[in-house]
Amino acid sequence: MESRQTARTFFNELRSNGRLEILPAHGGAPTPLFRLAVTLWIVFCVVCGCKALISPVKHNSFHAFQIGTELWLADLDPYLNSFYEFRYGPAFAELFTPLMILPERLASLAWMWLNLGVFLWSLRILMRDILPLRWTPDREGIFLLLVMATAYRGLWSAQTNGLIFACVVAAMQAILLGRWTLAAVCLAFPVHIKIWPIAAALLLVSCWPRRLAARFCLALTAIGVIPLLTKSWPVLAQRYADWFGAIWGPMQKRHDYHDAWTMWEIIATPTVADYALLQLSGALFVFALCLWQRQKCGDAARLCTFVLGMWTSWQLVLGPGTERNTFCLLSPLAAWGVVSAFSMGRGQLMTLCAYALTFLASIGQFERALAGVCPLVSAAHPIGVCLFALWLVNLARGWEPTRADQGMPTAEQWLSVRRDALYRRLLPGKMRRQAGV
Repeated sequence: MESRQTARTFFNELRSNGRLEILPAHGGAPTPLFRLAVTLWIVFCVVCGCKALISPVKHNSFHAFQIGTELWLADLDPYLNSFYEFRYGPAFAELFTPLMILPERLASLAWMWLNLGVFLWSLRILMRDILPLRWTPDREGIFLLLVMATAYRGLWSAQTNGLIFACVVAAMQAILLGRWTLAAVCLAFPVHIKIWPIAAALLLVSCWPRRLAARFCLALTAIGVIPLLTKSWPVLAQRYADWFGAIWGPMQKRHDYHDAWTMWEIIATPTVADYALLQLSGALFVFALCLWQRQKCGDAARLCTFVLGMWTSWQLVLGPGTERNTFCLLSPLAAWGVVSAFSMGRGQLMTLCAYALTFLASIGQFERALAGVCPLVSAAHPIGVCLFALWLVNLARGWEPTRADQGMPTAEQWLSVRRDALYRRLLPGKMRRQAGV
């Protein structure tokens, strides 16, 4: 009964005062701290919406999507003719087309709120189903506040990072529910936005190869041919060639990135070959860690947590195109690390340092003020990510195959949820009420 209560809709009507209020993910009455966090997020969403309406072009990634999609619809190469470096796949351009029907300001607002909505939904799924912690309303409120402090920059610019993160979280929830086809689709879609989410897909496929490998390949292909609705085979093949050529060509030029290359440059200037070897070595190390955790821990939710943490850590330290806005990928995990460490009574210093470094480094004024005094400030982001990864690996060493002691659903509870969902789908309303589902 409790599992069904926590799986209800995001908005619930409180009978005490007859008003709508967002309840904590794990039930219970909202506390003042939780209400404060929800209020600040609502204010932030409203402000972002006003910014999208007022300025759909300046300081807004929507304009890059708009220009790229217009070139796509005009049968021009969006990767060559777009000044804004349209880095996204042909399938994304095709799926973005419906927004072009709306007026520019309304389309900008819709895109902004879509990203915010799915990102906030992913935070609720993380708290309710995935992240191992005995959640309380106050802890949920602290978690939401900590996430906002570090994720606001990436969400404010309306980039696709929030959408990508939400898709990976949705895939993990589908895995926990045994919906393998849905999980494969959720993993395949971000790959057509930016190529680098394939790292998360490959890690999850390696953990559940028999369930996900074939489905992921089919989903990747099915989404990839969606542009055939408006384009011919030769044109689509040429656009994919243009996309790959741009990503491994002109778009390889480094901008204001903050990654392992930045740390290396403090000591010496790395070569492209040496850095590529470091990236590959790091990827193999993360792959080995995920397989180790798969063999060690039989709990799917904790395994998903570990894979999510290792993927984001590798992506932000060694992955391609890591800038300040990309670090919103780590915001939920870094916030969970702080809340979890203080609830367990150990690891507080490491998680606080990891969170503080990623938070301070997201403030451009902070980096510019200290750049002349401390050269290491430019590497604050990757150093903070490395600290979080070390903490997560150390935490995972003590994980047991069950998570019932953490207040999270067990395998039997998950089966009960799936059975009740099947009943609700198949039984008529009167029979459902009699069965109590």
